[in-house]
Amino acid sequence: MKRLTSINSLNGGCPELIIRAHHLLCMQGFQGYGYSREFIDNMERILKWIHDNPKKPIMIVDFPDDICAACPFLNGSTCLRAEDTVRLMDRMLMDLLGIKSGDELTSTEIDGLISPLIDSPELSEICGECSWIDVCLVHRNPR
Repeated sequence: MKRLTSINSLNGGCPELIIRAHHLLCMQGFQGYGYSREFIDNMERILKWIHDNPKKPIMIVDFPDDICAACPFLNGSTCLRAEDTVRLMDRMLMDLLGIKSGDELTSTEIDGLISPLIDSPELSEICGECSWIDVCLVHRNPR
């Protein structure tokens, strides 16, 4: 996978996957839409890797990640489309989950944290400014 950052994981090596916090929600609601074909293909590869590696740690961050790496709106370490909005979404979700940028979790641990939020009012608050909310499976099909 394309590496966007040289951050080292807490256990001494480079993490195989770096995901910004709000993307934990995006991945739950993804159904094949994206900014470009490259972005969609990248998201699908990442979702497959997570599915195939449920016990491998994923570093959670509040800056551009491996999903952003294929986004046409990424300029270095800045989202040209909505940097302030996505950073706020990251921070709101991390606060709600009780995690901080740089924490490493497995997909099983992530699912355990995210699943209870799916029907919560906090989720609507976090995702309220998202341009994808109308096609997001989480918001279209609440449990």
